[in-house]
Amino acid sequence: QNPVLGVKNIAAFFGISLTEEELQGVVERSSFESMKKNSQKTHGAFGSVLFRKGGVSDWKNLFSEEQNKEMDKTFQEYLRGTKLGTKLKYEVYCKA
Repeated sequence: QNPVLGVKNIAAFFGISLTEEELQGVVERSSFESMKKNSQKTHGAFGSVLFRKGGVSDWKNLFSEEQNKEMDKTFQEYLRGTKLGTKLKYEVYCKA
């Protein structure tokens, strides 16, 4: 949600100090647009599958209703109520 803060937190965790220029470079190169643009180079033919649109909840157009139900069931079984499940914001972004 906040790429600059995210990069700063990761750098701090690893004990890396970044100049403002380096910080901006990492933020720019790790944006969805940049990763999509370079996906063929970094991920080969599979890149076009990984970096398609960048829209939230577009997966609903790819899964069948049965697959959506199975995913919800599996999430409920393994992740609901966990810290990871909360961080994923499943109820907001993922629930069919």
